[in-house]
Amino acid sequence: MQQQSKTRRRVLTLTGGALAALAGCGGGDGGAGGANGTAETDMLSPTETETGTETETETETEAETESETTTASGDALLRVAHLSPDAPNVDVAVDGETVLSDVPFGAVSDYLTLSPGEYQVTITPTGGDEAVFDETVPVESGRQTAAAIGEVSGENQSFGVSLIAGESELAESGSARARAVHAIPDAPAVDVTAGDAVLADGLAFGEASEYATVPADTAELQLRPDNESNDADPVGAFEISLTDRAVHSVFAAGYLEPSGDQPGARLVVATDAAPEGMGTETGTGSGTEAGTETTTTASN
Repeated sequence: MQQQSKTRRRVLTLTGGALAALAGCGGGDGGAGGANGTAETDMLSPTETETGTETETETETEAETESETTTASGDALLRVAHLSPDAPNVDVAVDGETVLSDVPFGAVSDYLTLSPGEYQVTITPTGGDEAVFDETVPVESGRQTAAAIGEVSGENQSFGVSLIAGESELAESGSARARAVHAIPDAPAVDVTAGDAVLADGLAFGEASEYATVPADTAELQLRPDNESNDADPVGAFEISLTDRAVHSVFAAGYLEPSGDQPGARLVVATDAAPEGMGTETGTGSGTEAGTETTTTASN
């Protein structure tokens, strides 16, 4: 198989408190639907520390470049993703102002345009009054996703919010750029493949791969247990739809082995950047293995 670099992108993880309040509100239902008219999506973050302090993993990254859809130079574009599979719907506030309401598991919001700086981000169970996350978040110029990942129950990976930097450099015509994010709390390291191409190699929970260039007509991604040759039997094969020239994040979310009404494993494809004038699209498709699901969410 065509190999991709194992280089990981910079991910800043922040832990929140008051998890008992969130757990007491019940788990997510895994149903479709999302904030601001988007469809169900998912994301991941690194394992949280027990002390509730910030942890940062920084490795080699690519310089972000502006695409045709970038707003004013120097702006920060921040979106929120609810990827905690056992959490209830939540409300999100920035500096005390509610910007998203009743956000279900799997939802990715549109980008909010902010000036670079520090913002107080508060996440509260919908209908509740005790925040499960209330931290100052450093927002830098460019595209970032604040992803709520892990479990509120703490059985596999603890709940936290990860800041995942995105890119906006578009692909050549006939191609798309895509990267994978591992947000399945009960899954080991995984490989994500598109036919003979390897999108992610040995990706651990909470990690994001580098962007790779794939054909724009790529119709399926496979989620596999990690091995040296990236050819283990897939645990899921997911139908996807990419946009020509666009930049995408592919989030592996849900549970590998769900029980009861827990959401099963799924891939969520979110558009990080697209050519100017291209409308956003939202669609869903069924997976080809074990009842898995795929959701596509687009954001300009």
